[in-house]
Amino acid sequence: MGIAITPDDPTGPTILDFASGMRVGFSPQGPTGLIDNTFTWTDTLTWIKGAHTFKAGGTYTPYQNNTVYDFYINGQFDFVGVGGASGPYTKNDHADFMLGLADEFIQYPAAPSNIRSKNVGGFFQDEWKLRRDFTLSLGVRYEYSSPKLDLQGRSFTWVPGQQSTVFPNAPKGILFPGDAGAPRGANFPDKNDWAPRFGFAWSPGQGKTSIRGGFGVFYDILKGEDNLQFNGQAPFFAFADLSFDPLMTNPTAEITNMTRPFVAAGQPNPFPSTPPQKNLDFAAAGFLPLGGGGVYSVDPHLRTPYIYQYNLDIQREINSNTIFDIAYAGSNSHKLTGLLDSNPFIPGTTSRIFNLPSGNPTNAFNYLDTFANVGLANYNSLELGLRGRPREVRALGNVSYQFSYTYGKSLDTTSGFRVLNARNARVPYFDRKRFRAVSDFDLTNYISLAGSWELPFTKAWENGPSRLTSGWTIQPIFTYRSGEPIDVFANLSRNRTNPGPSAAGDQNLVRVNQVAPVTYFDPRLSQSFNGRSGNYFFDPNAFSTSGLTATPAQGFDPVNNPSQRTYGNVGRNAFRGPTRTNLDFSIAKRTNIDERTRLEFRAEMFNALNHPLFRNPNTTFTSGTFGQISSTGTSSGGVSDSQPRIIQLALRLIF
Repeated sequence: MGIAITPDDPTGPTILDFASGMRVGFSPQGPTGLIDNTFTWTDTLTWIKGAHTFKAGGTYTPYQNNTVYDFYINGQFDFVGVGGASGPYTKNDHADFMLGLADEFIQYPAAPSNIRSKNVGGFFQDEWKLRRDFTLSLGVRYEYSSPKLDLQGRSFTWVPGQQSTVFPNAPKGILFPGDAGAPRGANFPDKNDWAPRFGFAWSPGQGKTSIRGGFGVFYDILKGEDNLQFNGQAPFFAFADLSFDPLMTNPTAEITNMTRPFVAAGQPNPFPSTPPQKNLDFAAAGFLPLGGGGVYSVDPHLRTPYIYQYNLDIQREINSNTIFDIAYAGSNSHKLTGLLDSNPFIPGTTSRIFNLPSGNPTNAFNYLDTFANVGLANYNSLELGLRGRPREVRALGNVSYQFSYTYGKSLDTTSGFRVLNARNARVPYFDRKRFRAVSDFDLTNYISLAGSWELPFTKAWENGPSRLTSGWTIQPIFTYRSGEPIDVFANLSRNRTNPGPSAAGDQNLVRVNQVAPVTYFDPRLSQSFNGRSGNYFFDPNAFSTSGLTATPAQGFDPVNNPSQRTYGNVGRNAFRGPTRTNLDFSIAKRTNIDERTRLEFRAEMFNALNHPLFRNPNTTFTSGTFGQISSTGTSSGGVSDSQPRIIQLALRLIF
């Protein structure tokens, strides 16, 4: 297609990504060279003294990560299709592609890193048996993980207004290892990770009741996400995040932004990347404006996330075969990690925070995604259980069962960063708790019932052949769960020159506006909206992005009119997807051939009723299938809930 780019390590064609859902090209994750060396030293000591059982121990784990990281190394063009205030854009992503007009281009380097860290921990615990029926457990644990650092010093941090002495020509505000006020690695050390524990177990009366409870503080290990600070960052490596509209308003047939993206954006081409010199001219090297999709930093004051966990459980033996259980479980999480734009637009201006100090007359900084402690979360649940041990039930034969029900609620400000199914890990700079809502994975109700029934054919046919009538067992497993939360974004692209409807540059956090009551439909039936037919779960016309476009419409000025500043009137995770009901079923026949040999036949059915288990609908507002459910199953791909009915047969000879 005439795309003129110079990757560090070309591994395939440039990726084309369309807002309507189509993607052309290989995975953005290219070949990655990885050498990890992990060593662990650990020991535990136990001392029993009277009613006390003392335990103490420690562990030491040095961490090494040696990586050559290829990500978007061949570049990617994004076609948003929302149109602009000027220029030849058509407001159709596919038509813009045919004209060679992309909205954004990103390209990363081949980026080596040599990361080191050390993890140490120690604990002491006393299990004290105060009485025959009461045990108390007290303990404390200490953990420390040294901040990750690159052996070659390839990291940086943001300190507004301070000039680097390591790279004297760097824009004010970006510092490197060796600069005053900059950490040696990803962040400054956090040495305050003390974690006390408390628990008890009480069996009052005749031993038919058990009461247990506990409280503990638990520290997480900072995930490998902070490794990304060392992968492909300026000025140690080249990167590119080019926004063309409205930068490129007069493309020609010879120079579209797809054929020569750096020329079209008026930016120097920094590829292939080379090691920087201390007197590096950041502008001439193509590193300005710093920021965008190619820059990733860690908050220098990052702290280890931690969680308070607490529970109380009461278990009662109703009779010799039946046990009832009721429990409360809760948690409260603090300093959870996510992304924060450290360089938002200041409301009331069209300037970003880092571009205001003198010395940055050319808007040297774009948006700056920073890995920081931005999240809070809590979880509360009521858990009920009823368990029946195997027993003979008159003419029914041998029966056992286990029933459980959980009524819970999980709230957070963001549901994880780059974890499975996490939809968005960013929070607004000026209001970090704005999107506190039910978690992406919240399930209000969950019911499970499993059982085993040995069929009493021998009793029903006393004179029948025992090898035929004995050994039959059926085992059903029934589950029900509430629908998962769904989020409806306006699907706006961030722009370094436009503050967008939030006036803070947070376009990718903007949800849609709800303009009518939401009507839900049976996804097994086809509906038609706006000339399109499909299996709609909700009415797409209930939502609109009017007044939310990345380029302000006439009369829309959130910078100077605070009343117009909005993230859309639909809250985070405001709706629920379809509920799920499933039945798995198995039947088995065991036949004794002699005293030492047994033949076992099993027939297992997953989704035995062949009930459709729908995925969540498409919530990409700009997609042609917005509001539709196009597949069944779950993104995790579990066998029992991702397929039509499956029957598998097995025959085993046991000897």
